[in-house]
Amino acid sequence: MNTEDIRRLYEYNAWANARALVAVGRLTAEEFARESGGSFASVRDTLVHMVWAEWVWLRRWLGESPRVTFDPAEFPDLARLRARWDEVERGRAEFIEGLTDESLQSVLTYTNARGEQWSYTLSDMLLHVANHSTYHRGTLTTLLRQLGREPVSTDFLYYIDDLPPAEPV
Repeated sequence: MNTEDIRRLYEYNAWANARALVAVGRLTAEEFARESGGSFASVRDTLVHMVWAEWVWLRRWLGESPRVTFDPAEFPDLARLRARWDEVERGRAEFIEGLTDESLQSVLTYTNARGEQWSYTLSDMLLHVANHSTYHRGTLTTLLRQLGREPVSTDFLYYIDDLPPAEPV
């Protein structure tokens, strides 16, 4: 894993999250918060978990160990959630821009919300977070279908197709 791969992965992750938020933006306020019986109570709660996870991992990469979670009630609508997500995306993009191939092999230690200490390479943590977001975008697809709504594809190759054509060499 190198910084070019990580940058590409996180450009894709941001693209896919943005597409998922567009699909969710078509929901009514009631549908956004409707109890779903899934891992998280609703579409909103699933999104709050996703943005919290991306936030908490960024904080860990920056040497902190936050022991708080986001309360879904803090995000009564998609606009508030998007504002927080944009903040996290900006911070993460800045962090990723400063990475080197060597820093990806650094072992970082953090303490989780239960007080347990864990250590992993930064590259493994970065891969974990992108994979976590992919998993929950799949959950959102299911929730949208259960609501009778049309999800969007966030497949990696659709991302590739959306990229501007490469400049001729």
